Amino acid sequence: MKNQEASAGRERFMNNVAKSKRAVGDDDHMPSWREVFLYFLFLGFINVGGPVAQITMMYNHMVERRKWLSEDRFVKIMAFCHMLPGPEALQLAIYVGYLKRKLLGGILAGLTFIIPGAVVMIILSWLYVTYGNLPQVNNFLYVLKPAVFGIIAAGIIKLGRASVRNWFLAVLLVGSFVGMRFGGINFLLILLLAGLLNLLINGWPLVRRKPATLPVIMAGLGSIFPFANSRWFQMAWLFLETGLFSFGGAYASLIFVQRGAVAQYHWLSDGQLLDGVALSVATPGPFMLFTTFAGFLAGGVPGAVIATFFVFLPSFVFVLGGARYIEAVRDNKLIQAFLAGASAAVVGVIIVVSIDLIPTALVGWVSIAIATIAFLLIVLLKIDVAFVALGAMAAGIMYVLIRAFL
Repeated sequence: MKNQEASAGRERFMNNVAKSKRAVGDDDHMPSWREVFLYFLFLGFINVGGPVAQITMMYNHMVERRKWLSEDRFVKIMAFCHMLPGPEALQLAIYVGYLKRKLLGGILAGLTFIIPGAVVMIILSWLYVTYGNLPQVNNFLYVLKPAVFGIIAAGIIKLGRASVRNWFLAVLLVGSFVGMRFGGINFLLILLLAGLLNLLINGWPLVRRKPATLPVIMAGLGSIFPFANSRWFQMAWLFLETGLFSFGGAYASLIFVQRGAVAQYHWLSDGQLLDGVALSVATPGPFMLFTTFAGFLAGGVPGAVIATFFVFLPSFVFVLGGARYIEAVRDNKLIQAFLAGASAAVVGVIIVVSIDLIPTALVGWVSIAIATIAFLLIVLLKIDVAFVALGAMAAGIMYVLIRAFL
Protein backbone atom coordinates (compact mmCIF):
# COMPACT_ATOMS: atom_id res chain seq x y z
CA MET A 1 0.00 0.00 0.00
CA LYS A 2 2.76 2.41 0.98
CA ASN A 3 4.63 1.62 -2.23
CA GLN A 4 1.49 2.30 -4.23
CA GLU A 5 0.92 5.58 -2.34
CA ALA A 6 4.57 6.55 -2.85
CA SER A 7 4.35 5.70 -6.53
CA ALA A 8 1.14 7.69 -6.86
CA GLY A 9 2.74 10.59 -4.99
CA ARG A 10 5.78 10.59 -7.27
CA GLU A 11 3.50 10.50 -10.30
CA ARG A 12 1.48 13.46 -9.01
CA PHE A 13 4.72 15.32 -8.26
CA MET A 14 6.11 14.70 -11.75
CA ASN A 15 2.81 15.77 -13.32
CA ASN A 16 2.87 18.96 -11.28
CA VAL A 17 6.47 19.63 -12.32
CA ALA A 18 5.59 19.08 -15.97
CA LYS A 19 2.60 21.40 -15.66
CA SER A 20 4.76 23.96 -13.89
CA LYS A 21 7.37 23.78 -16.64
CA ARG A 22 4.71 24.24 -19.28
CA ALA A 23 3.12 27.14 -17.43
CA VAL A 24 6.33 28.90 -16.52
CA GLY A 25 8.46 27.86 -19.46
CA ASP A 26 6.33 29.76 -21.95
CA ASP A 27 6.95 33.01 -20.11
CA ASP A 28 10.48 32.32 -18.96
CA HIS A 29 11.92 31.32 -22.33
CA MET A 30 14.66 33.89 -22.84
CA PRO A 31 15.61 34.42 -26.48
CA SER A 32 19.00 35.88 -27.31
CA TRP A 33 19.51 39.51 -28.27
CA ARG A 34 20.07 38.38 -31.85
CA GLU A 35 16.83 36.40 -31.87
CA VAL A 36 14.84 39.34 -30.47
CA PHE A 37 16.36 41.78 -32.97
CA LEU A 38 15.90 39.55 -36.01
CA TYR A 39 12.34 38.61 -35.09
CA PHE A 40 11.06 42.15 -34.62
CA LEU A 41 12.99 43.34 -37.68
CA PHE A 42 11.34 40.54 -39.67
CA LEU A 43 7.99 41.57 -38.20
CA GLY A 44 8.64 45.18 -39.17
CA PHE A 45 8.79 44.17 -42.84
CA ILE A 46 5.74 41.89 -42.94
CA ASN A 47 3.22 43.39 -40.50
CA VAL A 48 0.76 44.59 -43.15
CA GLY A 49 -2.98 44.88 -42.65
CA GLY A 50 -3.67 46.89 -39.53
CA PRO A 51 -3.67 46.14 -35.79
CA VAL A 52 -5.94 43.07 -35.79
CA ALA A 53 -3.86 41.28 -38.42
CA GLN A 54 -0.62 42.27 -36.69
CA ILE A 55 -1.76 41.09 -33.26
CA THR A 56 -3.00 37.81 -34.72
CA MET A 57 0.38 37.34 -36.40
CA MET A 58 2.24 38.02 -33.15
CA TYR A 59 0.03 35.60 -31.23
CA ASN A 60 0.81 32.91 -33.77
CA HIS A 61 4.55 33.56 -33.55
CA MET A 62 5.02 34.33 -29.84
CA VAL A 63 2.56 31.90 -28.25
CA GLU A 64 2.11 29.02 -30.67
CA ARG A 65 5.45 28.77 -32.46
CA ARG A 66 8.24 30.31 -30.42
CA LYS A 67 6.66 29.73 -26.97
CA TRP A 68 7.85 33.11 -25.70
CA LEU A 69 4.57 33.66 -23.84
CA SER A 70 1.71 31.61 -22.47
CA GLU A 71 -1.74 32.34 -23.84
CA ASP A 72 -2.84 33.76 -20.48
CA ARG A 73 0.15 36.13 -20.33
CA PHE A 74 -0.46 37.28 -23.90
CA VAL A 75 -4.11 38.08 -23.11
CA LYS A 76 -3.15 40.04 -19.99
CA ILE A 77 -0.58 42.07 -21.90
CA MET A 78 -3.15 42.80 -24.59
CA ALA A 79 -5.63 43.97 -21.93
CA PHE A 80 -2.99 46.41 -20.66
CA CYS A 81 -2.16 47.68 -24.17
CA HIS A 82 -5.83 47.97 -25.09
CA MET A 83 -6.47 50.61 -22.45
CA LEU A 84 -3.51 52.75 -23.56
CA PRO A 85 -3.84 55.41 -26.25
CA GLY A 86 -1.96 54.67 -29.45
CA PRO A 87 -1.28 51.59 -31.60
CA GLU A 88 -1.84 48.34 -29.68
CA ALA A 89 0.34 46.18 -31.92
CA LEU A 90 3.37 48.44 -31.41
CA GLN A 91 2.77 48.51 -27.66
CA LEU A 92 2.56 44.73 -27.59
CA ALA A 93 5.90 44.50 -29.40
CA ILE A 94 7.50 46.96 -26.96
CA TYR A 95 6.13 45.08 -23.97
CA VAL A 96 7.35 41.68 -25.16
CA GLY A 97 10.78 43.13 -25.96
CA TYR A 98 10.89 44.60 -22.45
CA LEU A 99 9.74 41.33 -20.94
CA LYS A 100 12.49 39.39 -22.68
CA ARG A 101 15.38 41.86 -22.68
CA LYS A 102 14.39 44.65 -20.28
CA LEU A 103 14.53 48.35 -21.22
CA LEU A 104 16.85 48.09 -24.22
CA GLY A 105 14.92 45.09 -25.49
CA GLY A 106 11.66 47.06 -25.38
CA ILE A 107 13.20 50.00 -27.22
CA LEU A 108 14.80 47.71 -29.80
CA ALA A 109 11.55 45.80 -30.41
CA GLY A 110 9.59 49.00 -30.86
CA LEU A 111 12.09 50.62 -33.20
CA THR A 112 12.47 47.58 -35.44
CA PHE A 113 8.66 47.32 -35.56
CA ILE A 114 8.36 50.95 -36.76
CA ILE A 115 11.45 51.84 -38.82
CA PRO A 116 11.00 49.60 -41.91
CA GLY A 117 7.45 50.84 -42.46
CA ALA A 118 8.44 54.44 -41.73
CA VAL A 119 11.22 54.30 -44.32
CA VAL A 120 8.82 52.82 -46.88
CA MET A 121 6.25 55.50 -46.06
CA ILE A 122 8.79 58.31 -46.52
CA ILE A 123 9.74 56.88 -49.93
CA LEU A 124 6.06 56.56 -50.90
CA SER A 125 5.43 60.11 -49.67
CA TRP A 126 8.24 61.41 -51.88
CA LEU A 127 6.88 59.48 -54.85
CA TYR A 128 3.40 60.82 -54.10
CA VAL A 129 4.58 64.43 -54.01
CA THR A 130 6.73 63.98 -57.13
CA TYR A 131 4.42 61.82 -59.25
CA GLY A 132 1.06 62.17 -57.49
CA ASN A 133 -0.63 63.72 -60.51
CA LEU A 134 0.18 60.82 -62.81
CA PRO A 135 -2.94 59.03 -64.11
CA GLN A 136 -1.62 55.67 -62.91
CA VAL A 137 -1.31 56.93 -59.33
CA ASN A 138 -4.76 58.50 -59.43
CA ASN A 139 -6.29 55.33 -60.85
CA PHE A 140 -4.72 53.20 -58.12
CA LEU A 141 -5.94 55.53 -55.37
CA TYR A 142 -9.36 55.74 -57.02
CA VAL A 143 -9.91 52.12 -56.00
CA LEU A 144 -7.92 52.09 -52.77
CA LYS A 145 -9.37 55.24 -51.13
CA PRO A 146 -13.02 54.12 -51.00
CA ALA A 147 -11.91 50.68 -49.80
CA VAL A 148 -9.99 52.36 -46.97
CA PHE A 149 -13.08 54.42 -46.16
CA GLY A 150 -15.05 51.16 -45.91
CA ILE A 151 -12.37 49.77 -43.58
CA ILE A 152 -12.63 52.89 -41.40
CA ALA A 153 -16.43 52.56 -41.29
CA ALA A 154 -16.09 48.93 -40.24
CA GLY A 155 -13.58 50.01 -37.59
CA ILE A 156 -16.16 52.47 -36.22
CA ILE A 157 -18.68 49.65 -35.87
CA LYS A 158 -16.15 47.47 -34.03
CA LEU A 159 -15.10 50.33 -31.76
CA GLY A 160 -18.72 51.13 -31.03
CA ARG A 161 -19.52 47.56 -30.03
CA ALA A 162 -16.48 47.39 -27.79
CA SER A 163 -16.92 50.84 -26.23
CA VAL A 164 -20.67 51.11 -25.60
CA ARG A 165 -21.36 48.70 -22.74
CA ASN A 166 -24.25 50.55 -21.07
CA TRP A 167 -26.82 53.28 -21.78
CA PHE A 168 -24.72 56.10 -20.32
CA LEU A 169 -21.79 55.34 -22.61
CA ALA A 170 -24.24 55.40 -25.52
CA VAL A 171 -25.36 58.85 -24.38
CA LEU A 172 -21.73 60.00 -24.26
CA LEU A 173 -21.19 58.72 -27.81
CA VAL A 174 -24.20 60.62 -29.15
CA GLY A 175 -23.35 63.69 -27.10
CA SER A 176 -19.78 63.77 -28.40
CA PHE A 177 -21.04 63.59 -31.99
CA VAL A 178 -23.57 66.38 -31.48
CA GLY A 179 -21.14 68.54 -29.50
CA MET A 180 -18.42 68.38 -32.13
CA ARG A 181 -20.58 68.33 -35.27
CA PHE A 182 -23.11 70.99 -34.34
CA GLY A 183 -21.63 72.70 -31.29
CA GLY A 184 -18.09 73.13 -32.60
CA ILE A 185 -16.63 72.03 -29.26
CA ASN A 186 -12.93 71.16 -29.26
CA PHE A 187 -12.67 67.39 -29.65
CA LEU A 188 -10.01 66.97 -26.96
CA LEU A 189 -12.23 68.82 -24.49
CA ILE A 190 -15.04 66.45 -25.46
CA LEU A 191 -12.86 63.41 -24.68
CA LEU A 192 -11.81 64.83 -21.32
CA LEU A 193 -15.37 65.75 -20.33
CA ALA A 194 -16.72 62.36 -21.40
CA GLY A 195 -14.08 60.56 -19.36
CA LEU A 196 -14.74 62.72 -16.29
CA LEU A 197 -18.53 62.36 -16.60
CA ASN A 198 -18.31 58.58 -16.74
CA LEU A 199 -15.87 58.69 -13.83
CA LEU A 200 -18.40 60.68 -11.77
CA ILE A 201 -21.45 58.61 -12.73
CA ASN A 202 -20.10 55.05 -12.76
CA GLY A 203 -17.14 55.53 -10.45
CA TRP A 204 -18.80 57.85 -7.90
CA PRO A 205 -18.68 55.46 -4.91
CA LEU A 206 -14.97 55.01 -5.53
CA VAL A 207 -14.41 58.75 -6.00
CA ARG A 208 -15.84 59.47 -2.56
CA ARG A 209 -13.41 57.07 -0.95
CA LYS A 210 -10.37 57.74 -3.08
CA PRO A 211 -9.64 60.92 -5.08
CA ALA A 212 -8.79 60.37 -8.72
CA THR A 213 -5.43 61.59 -9.92
CA LEU A 214 -5.13 62.07 -13.65
CA PRO A 215 -2.06 64.27 -14.14
CA VAL A 216 -1.22 63.00 -17.63
CA ILE A 217 -4.77 63.53 -18.88
CA MET A 218 -5.11 66.98 -17.33
CA ALA A 219 -1.79 68.00 -18.81
CA GLY A 220 -3.46 67.66 -22.21
CA LEU A 221 -5.62 70.69 -21.50
CA GLY A 222 -2.67 72.75 -22.65
CA SER A 223 -3.39 71.59 -26.18
CA ILE A 224 -6.58 73.64 -26.23
CA PHE A 225 -4.54 76.85 -26.17
CA PRO A 226 -2.82 78.24 -29.30
CA PHE A 227 0.47 76.72 -30.35
CA ALA A 228 3.69 78.64 -30.79
CA ASN A 229 4.32 80.17 -34.21
CA SER A 230 7.13 77.79 -35.17
CA ARG A 231 5.92 75.16 -37.64
CA TRP A 232 8.34 72.61 -36.20
CA PHE A 233 6.95 73.18 -32.72
CA GLN A 234 3.41 73.01 -34.05
CA MET A 235 4.18 69.71 -35.73
CA ALA A 236 5.90 68.25 -32.67
CA TRP A 237 3.03 69.26 -30.39
CA LEU A 238 0.30 68.06 -32.74
CA PHE A 239 1.78 64.61 -33.24
CA LEU A 240 2.75 64.25 -29.58
CA GLU A 241 -0.85 65.10 -28.71
CA THR A 242 -2.01 62.52 -31.24
CA GLY A 243 0.07 59.81 -29.60
CA LEU A 244 -0.99 60.84 -26.10
CA PHE A 245 -4.74 60.96 -26.58
CA SER A 246 -5.64 58.51 -29.36
CA PHE A 247 -7.98 56.50 -27.14
CA GLY A 248 -9.47 53.66 -29.13
CA GLY A 249 -6.35 52.92 -31.14
CA ALA A 250 -5.10 53.99 -34.53
CA TYR A 251 -8.46 55.11 -35.97
CA ALA A 252 -8.76 57.72 -33.22
CA SER A 253 -5.54 59.35 -34.44
CA LEU A 254 -7.42 60.41 -37.58
CA ILE A 255 -9.26 62.95 -35.44
CA PHE A 256 -6.12 64.79 -34.40
CA VAL A 257 -4.48 64.84 -37.81
CA GLN A 258 -7.64 65.89 -39.64
CA ARG A 259 -8.49 68.64 -37.17
CA GLY A 260 -4.90 69.83 -36.76
CA ALA A 261 -2.92 69.24 -39.96
CA VAL A 262 -5.92 69.71 -42.30
CA ALA A 263 -8.49 72.04 -40.74
CA GLN A 264 -6.25 74.22 -38.57
CA TYR A 265 -2.85 74.42 -40.28
CA HIS A 266 -3.79 73.45 -43.86
CA TRP A 267 -0.62 71.41 -44.33
CA LEU A 268 -2.62 68.98 -46.48
CA SER A 269 -6.18 68.50 -47.71
CA ASP A 270 -8.78 65.92 -46.70
CA GLY A 271 -8.12 64.11 -49.96
CA GLN A 272 -4.39 63.97 -49.31
CA LEU A 273 -5.01 62.73 -45.77
CA LEU A 274 -7.11 59.89 -47.11
CA ASP A 275 -4.37 59.15 -49.66
CA GLY A 276 -1.93 58.88 -46.75
CA VAL A 277 -4.26 56.52 -44.89
CA ALA A 278 -4.54 54.40 -48.03
CA LEU A 279 -0.75 54.25 -48.35
CA SER A 280 -0.42 53.29 -44.67
CA VAL A 281 -2.72 50.32 -45.27
CA ALA A 282 -0.48 49.27 -48.15
CA THR A 283 2.75 49.42 -46.14
CA PRO A 284 4.11 47.38 -43.24
CA GLY A 285 4.10 48.88 -39.77
CA PRO A 286 1.53 50.51 -37.51
CA PHE A 287 -1.58 51.96 -39.14
CA MET A 288 -0.66 55.33 -37.62
CA LEU A 289 2.21 55.67 -40.10
CA PHE A 290 -0.11 57.90 -42.12
CA THR A 291 1.15 60.54 -39.67
CA THR A 292 4.57 60.11 -41.30
CA PHE A 293 2.93 60.93 -44.63
CA ALA A 294 1.25 64.00 -43.11
CA GLY A 295 4.56 65.10 -41.61
CA PHE A 296 6.29 64.74 -44.98
CA LEU A 297 3.71 66.90 -46.73
CA ALA A 298 4.03 69.46 -43.94
CA GLY A 299 7.83 69.61 -43.80
CA GLY A 300 9.58 67.11 -46.06
CA VAL A 301 11.84 64.44 -44.58
CA PRO A 302 12.48 66.43 -41.35
CA GLY A 303 8.71 66.78 -40.93
CA ALA A 304 8.22 63.05 -41.46
CA VAL A 305 10.88 62.26 -38.85
CA ILE A 306 9.34 64.69 -36.34
CA ALA A 307 5.85 63.28 -36.88
CA THR A 308 7.01 59.68 -36.55
CA PHE A 309 9.11 60.31 -33.46
CA PHE A 310 6.52 62.25 -31.48
CA VAL A 311 3.45 60.22 -32.43
CA PHE A 312 5.03 56.96 -31.23
CA LEU A 313 7.00 58.37 -28.28
CA PRO A 314 4.06 58.10 -25.83
CA SER A 315 3.67 54.37 -26.57
CA PHE A 316 7.27 53.75 -25.50
CA VAL A 317 6.83 55.86 -22.36
CA PHE A 318 3.49 54.32 -21.38
CA VAL A 319 4.59 50.72 -21.88
CA LEU A 320 8.13 50.89 -20.54
CA GLY A 321 7.03 53.05 -17.61
CA GLY A 322 3.87 51.12 -16.82
CA ALA A 323 4.84 47.51 -17.49
CA ARG A 324 5.74 46.83 -13.87
CA TYR A 325 2.37 48.16 -12.73
CA ILE A 326 0.29 46.24 -15.25
CA GLU A 327 -1.98 44.52 -12.74
CA ALA A 328 -2.52 47.60 -10.56
CA VAL A 329 -3.32 49.80 -13.55
CA ARG A 330 -5.54 47.23 -15.23
CA ASP A 331 -7.62 46.76 -12.07
CA ASN A 332 -7.88 50.45 -11.14
CA LYS A 333 -11.61 51.21 -11.36
CA LEU A 334 -11.13 54.97 -11.53
CA ILE A 335 -8.81 54.80 -14.52
CA GLN A 336 -11.04 52.23 -16.22
CA ALA A 337 -14.12 54.43 -15.74
CA PHE A 338 -12.36 57.46 -17.22
CA LEU A 339 -11.03 55.49 -20.19
CA ALA A 340 -14.44 53.90 -20.84
CA GLY A 341 -16.04 57.35 -21.11
CA ALA A 342 -13.27 58.74 -23.32
CA SER A 343 -13.38 55.67 -25.58
CA ALA A 344 -17.14 56.01 -26.09
CA ALA A 345 -16.70 59.68 -26.99
CA VAL A 346 -13.93 58.77 -29.45
CA VAL A 347 -16.42 56.79 -31.55
CA GLY A 348 -18.72 59.81 -31.89
CA VAL A 349 -15.80 62.08 -32.80
CA ILE A 350 -14.46 59.60 -35.38
CA ILE A 351 -17.89 59.59 -37.04
CA VAL A 352 -17.68 63.38 -37.39
CA VAL A 353 -14.23 63.17 -38.99
CA SER A 354 -15.37 60.34 -41.29
CA ILE A 355 -18.28 62.45 -42.52
CA ASP A 356 -15.79 65.17 -43.47
CA LEU A 357 -13.84 62.61 -45.53
CA ILE A 358 -16.86 61.38 -47.53
CA PRO A 359 -16.60 63.94 -50.38
CA THR A 360 -13.03 62.89 -51.14
CA ALA A 361 -13.57 59.14 -50.74
CA LEU A 362 -16.91 58.64 -52.44
CA VAL A 363 -16.91 60.43 -55.79
CA GLY A 364 -19.34 58.25 -57.75
CA TRP A 365 -21.35 55.04 -57.74
CA VAL A 366 -18.27 52.91 -58.36
CA SER A 367 -16.44 54.27 -55.33
CA ILE A 368 -19.60 53.89 -53.21
CA ALA A 369 -19.83 50.26 -54.31
CA ILE A 370 -16.15 49.64 -53.45
CA ALA A 371 -16.55 51.17 -49.98
CA THR A 372 -19.73 49.17 -49.36
CA ILE A 373 -18.12 45.90 -50.43
CA ALA A 374 -15.10 46.48 -48.18
CA PHE A 375 -17.40 47.37 -45.27
CA LEU A 376 -19.64 44.32 -45.71
CA LEU A 377 -16.72 41.93 -46.14
CA ILE A 378 -15.38 42.96 -42.73
CA VAL A 379 -18.62 43.45 -40.78
CA LEU A 380 -20.84 40.66 -42.15
CA LEU A 381 -18.45 38.07 -43.54
CA LYS A 382 -15.75 38.69 -40.89
CA ILE A 383 -12.99 38.81 -43.50
CA ASP A 384 -9.67 39.91 -42.03
CA VAL A 385 -8.82 43.56 -42.67
CA ALA A 386 -5.44 42.51 -44.08
CA PHE A 387 -7.08 40.46 -46.84
CA VAL A 388 -9.54 43.26 -47.64
CA ALA A 389 -6.65 45.73 -47.91
CA LEU A 390 -4.60 43.37 -50.07
CA GLY A 391 -7.64 42.72 -52.27
CA ALA A 392 -8.20 46.45 -52.70
CA MET A 393 -4.55 46.96 -53.66
CA ALA A 394 -4.76 44.13 -56.19
CA ALA A 395 -7.97 45.62 -57.62
CA GLY A 396 -6.26 49.01 -57.86
CA ILE A 397 -3.34 47.54 -59.79
CA MET A 398 -5.74 45.72 -62.12
CA TYR A 399 -7.64 48.97 -62.72
CA VAL A 400 -4.39 50.74 -63.58
CA LEU A 401 -3.48 48.02 -66.09
CA ILE A 402 -6.95 48.03 -67.66
CA ARG A 403 -6.91 51.80 -68.10
CA ALA A 404 -3.38 51.62 -69.54
CA PHE A 405 -4.40 49.18 -72.29
CA LEU A 406 -7.75 50.70 -73.16
